[in-house]
Order: sequence, then C-alpha cells, then structure tokens
Amino acid sequence: MPKLTFRIASGFSFNRRGIGFLEDENDEDLDAGSVFERMTGNAERKVRSRIDYWLQGGVHDKYFHGWPNLPLYRHCFEFRWDERRQAHRFYGFLCHPIPLSNPRFELCVLVFHEVKNEYKTDFAVLDRVNQYRNMAATTEAIARTYPEYRKEGTEEWIH
Repeated sequence: MPKLTFRIASGFSFNRRGIGFLEDENDEDLDAGSVFERMTGNAERKVRSRIDYWLQGGVHDKYFHGWPNLPLYRHCFEFRWDERRQAHRFYGFLCHPIPLSNPRFELCVLVFHEVKNEYKTDFAVLDRVNQYRNMAATTEAIARTYPEYRKEGTEEWIH
C-alpha cells in the first residue's frame, strides 16, 4: 500500500474552496505537486491565476473544468494551460473534507500532471484519478489535514 501524503498548495487564500496535492515520495507518477513547485515565469503566473480564479468561485471551462455529466468521472477535475506549444493538464478530484463544520467547502486534490497533444479527454488518466480518490490511504492522507474527512457515503470517520 502506498504511503500517501496530502499538502495544501502554498500562496493561496482559501474561503469556499481549497487546493492541494496528493503525493508519495516513492511514486513519481503522483507528480502534480512537484511540477507545480518547479514552475516559474509566465507558466507559473498563468497557472496560479487560474487556480486563484477557481478558488474565488470562478467558472471558465477553457482554464479548468470537471465532468459533472459523466457519473463515473463526476468528481474528477482538471486545470489546463498551454506552454511552449504544448497542452498541459493538472488532473485531480474534488471532495468536501470538512462535512460537519463547513459542508460546502470544496477541496481540489491534484494528483497528476500530463502533457497532451490532442484535444480529447484521456479517460485512462481519469480512471487513475478515481483509483487514487477511492483509496483508503488517500482518505487518511487528507484527513491528517482535515480530520472531519470521511469516506464519502459512509458514516466511517477518519481521526
């Protein structure tokens, strides 16, 4: 079983929404956090601006979106940007980690970074996101920051 950790993204203000990264130091595949930390210049400003806009409640499908009409992928989410003529994506999932004290608070947990060459969604990536979203280790990692977080749809609380 992987040793997953969750960390809040630095440099943002959270009110109704939050953002962070799921990581495993032994799994380079979970690379959204490390890619984000290495960003500089225009790419960093662009991505931070888009994340900040989402955090403030903004809607802009060209910059970020989910798949609310596809039941299997309704929790998945992506941030998009172009850099050096390449299409970049951060993939993750949405959850509500503080269901008792602030049930409307929405957290985006970013997991993977991908470079795409085509417009169509790669559902294999979303399947991988769902695989991590459904792991008990993921719930436990998020619950270290948000103790109220529990497995969705159950009364099992993680402490």
